Amino acid sequence: MTGKITLIISLAGLLLMAGNAAAQAPGELLDFNRIPQKAVRDLVEREHVKTASDFQHIVTACYRKEDSLSYLTDIKTYVVKAGIRNVWEKYTNISPRKAWTGRLVKFGFLFSRPKNKFIYAENANEPIRVGNIIYVNLSMLKGLKNMGVAFEITRLDPESKTICFCYLRDGVSQGSQEIRFSEMPNGYTKISHVTHYRSRSAFRDRKLYPIFHAKFVGEFHQNVLRQIVAGS
Repeated sequence: MTGKITLIISLAGLLLMAGNAAAQAPGELLDFNRIPQKAVRDLVEREHVKTASDFQHIVTACYRKEDSLSYLTDIKTYVVKAGIRNVWEKYTNISPRKAWTGRLVKFGFLFSRPKNKFIYAENANEPIRVGNIIYVNLSMLKGLKNMGVAFEITRLDPESKTICFCYLRDGVSQGSQEIRFSEMPNGYTKISHVTHYRSRSAFRDRKLYPIFHAKFVGEFHQNVLRQIVAGS
């Protein structure tokens, strides 16, 4: 009798394990082996997210005008010798891997809320879209320090020519980055990159963030503008 009970318990355990395996299909679990940057993997572990369902519940910390007094603002301006239609098309159709891969910034992976799936560097060829949660590695001090950062694309507005992405609530910084495009009288395009940000450290916000942010933002725009110059 004891042997039969043991057998029944064992079979029940196997069925439960099989059910869990079926419930979590491979594509629904984040594959850490496909994320090359340790800082990005560490960030994900701190966020305690592993499944597609976990990532669907991630919360952003966007800048709100009513809280403006608690944020700092950084503005970078660029002028492109190209028409606004061409510039907008390049910025909104570049792949995340090309946009956020350079000497200082390395694309880690992204989670697509609309598609409910993870997209890794080797497959990140589709254009950026609203609902993309993008994880990147930031290299500082000539690679001596690396930081994982995540943000979500929250707006791609062709009417106002505006791109907006927000930091995640559990990240080091909170706030938003907004890229605005405007046509100049000579036919060129003016790009204004406006960042509203804050963290728990006043020293970091006032002394460190502006320096490194300028480098990372500059590399991002160089990556896209290179595509415009190349005509690709």
